Amino acid sequence: MADVPFDRVQAAKRYASMYRETDPQIQLILHLPGNAPEREIRLLVVRGLSGFDDTDVGSLESIDFGMGAGSESKHKLVVLNVTPSRWEALYQSERHLPRGWTLRDAEVLECTPDDDDDLVGEF
Repeated sequence: MADVPFDRVQAAKRYASMYRETDPQIQLILHLPGNAPEREIRLLVVRGLSGFDDTDVGSLESIDFGMGAGSESKHKLVVLNVTPSRWEALYQSERHLPRGWTLRDAEVLECTPDDDDDLVGEF
C-alpha cells in the first residue's frame, strides 16, 4: 500500500478545533511541529485543570493517540495538557517539555480572546 500524502498542518487544525469545541476550559492550543516525525502531530493544550497538581515540573507526560490505524492515513496525535501557570514556565524555558519537543515553529491554532495577550506572547 502506497503512503497517502499527509497534511499534518490541516490535520492539527482539525483536531484543535474539535478539541476546543468539546472542552470550554481550553485557553490555548499550540501545534508544535519542530522536531516531530512526519506523521506525528504534537499539540500543547493550555487549560484550567481543577484539582491538577502542576508544581512538579518533572511530571509532564504527553498522551499518545494512534490515529487511522490500519489505513493509509495512519498517524500519531500526541497531546500535552498544561495549566496556565505551567505554560508560563514552559514559555520561559523549554527544558521542561517532553524529550524532543520544542516551541520552535509553534503555531497558535486556538486561543480564547480574553487570553490572547496573556498566553500567546510572541507567537
